[in-house]
Amino acid sequence: MIEAYNNRALLTDLYELTMAAAYFEQHVKLRATFELFVRHVPPERSFLVAAGLDSALGYLENLHFTDDDAAFLRRLPAFRTVSDGFFDYLRRFRFSGDVHAVPEGSLIFGGEPILTVTAPILEAQIIETYLLSVANFETLIASKAARVVSAAAGHPVWEFGTRRAHGPQAGVRAARAAYVGGCAGSSNVLAGYLYGVPTQGTAAHSFTQAYPSERESFEALLDTFPDATLLIDTYDTLAGAETAASLGRKLAGVRIDSGNMLEKSRGVRAILDGHGLSDTRIFASGDLNEYKIQQLVADDAPIDAFGVGTDLATSRDVPALGVVYKLVEVEEENGQIEYKTKFSEHKAHWPGRKQVFRFSRRETDHRELYHHDLVTRWDERYSEGTPLIEPVMRAGRRLNPSPPITEARARTLASLERLPARYKSLHGGLRYPVGHSAALERLLEEVRRQYLTFPETATPARDSDGAEADYGLVFLDVDTQWDFMDPAGALYVPGAERIRPQLAKLAEYARAHRIPWISSADAHAPDDPSFSVWPPHCVVGMPGQRRVPETSLPGAVIIPNRAGAFRPPFDWSGHLVLEVEKQEYSVATNANFDAMLAALGPSRFVVFGVATDYCVKESALALRGLQAPVDLVVDAIREIDPENGRRALEEMTAAGVRLVTTDDICSREPEPAMMS
Repeated sequence: MIEAYNNRALLTDLYELTMAAAYFEQHVKLRATFELFVRHVPPERSFLVAAGLDSALGYLENLHFTDDDAAFLRRLPAFRTVSDGFFDYLRRFRFSGDVHAVPEGSLIFGGEPILTVTAPILEAQIIETYLLSVANFETLIASKAARVVSAAAGHPVWEFGTRRAHGPQAGVRAARAAYVGGCAGSSNVLAGYLYGVPTQGTAAHSFTQAYPSERESFEALLDTFPDATLLIDTYDTLAGAETAASLGRKLAGVRIDSGNMLEKSRGVRAILDGHGLSDTRIFASGDLNEYKIQQLVADDAPIDAFGVGTDLATSRDVPALGVVYKLVEVEEENGQIEYKTKFSEHKAHWPGRKQVFRFSRRETDHRELYHHDLVTRWDERYSEGTPLIEPVMRAGRRLNPSPPITEARARTLASLERLPARYKSLHGGLRYPVGHSAALERLLEEVRRQYLTFPETATPARDSDGAEADYGLVFLDVDTQWDFMDPAGALYVPGAERIRPQLAKLAEYARAHRIPWISSADAHAPDDPSFSVWPPHCVVGMPGQRRVPETSLPGAVIIPNRAGAFRPPFDWSGHLVLEVEKQEYSVATNANFDAMLAALGPSRFVVFGVATDYCVKESALALRGLQAPVDLVVDAIREIDPENGRRALEEMTAAGVRLVTTDDICSREPEPAMMS
């Protein structure tokens, strides 16, 4: 029966339609924005490959309810109290919304929107189930395929899993998604017909068994298909290889489908080469996955291509993703926007429509590799980052024709080339860094204050699954200027000169390991209003404003407190030193601070300097307010007032600041990922 039902309107969960009916009956006219994303990248995955967009857009373009669909729903007990007007609405239903999405074949990570729907809330609700199903399955399989393809290290991988897929339709979708993920093609003929996926296949063991001898089956197949790949392990792999090699024909390839692949492939290669068939390719299949393939490649097995079936078409090790579809904002009829989220435990998400920017860094070999992603509010702009989410549908119609599937596959392979190797490990490893912009953090806090009155609230997941996050290390040197550090300075912090040896040690460590160094610097005009409270100090151009020698690092770039003054370096291979001017206590008050955080990526800040009870405290708390990890170097700070300094330490530790020493920081060798 399901094969005879070609419309997809009823392919949804009942509660999507009951919610839509309630909106209709209550005359809810909201225009809603929903975002579809994966909450957490599974522990067994380092990245995901976005797939299913073409299927989703095809569904949205053609979605409608027939008279029979509406009549069936009218008869359901759940709708007995719903007016006939709702079913008339369904008969007229067409999706009229807008869709933005990341292109298929893009690498994505936990918490990043894959697809955004903005539409009347009835429409946006009805489509939830289908969009989730498509995105979950095709992204799942494309991601598995990309892992297998990466493990194969340039050897072609073919998808052979339809017979083991969770249903025939799933087999077709799996074949398409596997090709998007980088596979060379599939054995599924319908995927070739519908999507243009390259197809390949020869013969099974039954073909060999149907003939009186193995030799006769080989000859029959080659007479019909001269370029066929012969399956040689029906009886004995090495004997089959000898038989094939002795046919006196040019052989395109042979396939091994069982046994010890390393041992068998080496034996087969020797037999083929002994018969002058060095160009004959060896194709391996049979319960393969990325782990087995990676080991075969590492052992230099003479295998030219792989076929992967069950593990790929079912993503056996990770059979589902935590894909969700969440309301993030609504627009009233008067144009007023309300931002939406939820704070229930383990299910919190970020409010507001969002964009994702991908930042790259030029490596020493001149390749530009991905460095980190930043999830931002929709209207933010970062010229040094590449926005991933783009418009794909307006008013229910695609903006461009469906692109060839080869385009998505090429995007996957190109993206994998730009992903650093440490994020492609099959056995754990670091999580690719995904940060959230300061503006998005502030919006979350605004919504939290609007809806909640108690402090113990759930927060959106920041790391995919609690695995080690790849935070870069950044040193923040707070106000180590002569007017604060020298006993003769205009606003001397008692004992400040005694931390200079620690400052020197931290500076040398940062230089040796190319750790970005940010120096906050008071930069006051002669008539600064703050001089009514404090003695005149750190006046621009005066000796007291300069840094002490220990923190006067070469190559420092001055960042005035003027919007747009920060430009990220083109080349990050050196030691980045920024001197950030400010007129208030916190370094975060510089107009360029958000842009600097965006360019640096998710970072752990090591904070030191003066004075503990003012600028150090306010800077550390500002960073914690943006959820950045902060280490405070307690033997490299000084306070103006001891009691205030004690309270400042208590306030900072209560906010999550970790107390460390100079030796704690400088005694360990940082991982390469921690460097800029």
